[in-house]
Amino acid sequence: METVATGIDILFFIALLGTILGLIRPVIVLWFMHRFNRLKVLKYYGIPAVFIFFIKLALVHWA
Repeated sequence: METVATGIDILFFIALLGTILGLIRPVIVLWFMHRFNRLKVLKYYGIPAVFIFFIKLALVHWA
């Protein structure tokens, strides 16, 4: 269970870092797309960060 929690923490911090960097300069995290803007950064990195955060909270209360 501890390994799963660590993996979720790592995924959360990667998504959070991608969101922050992408809001500053979208080209940094959306280099693989033809067009990039801050709204797409929120779609690709912000929404997963929120979901992973809720999963993280659920695991803390469940364990």
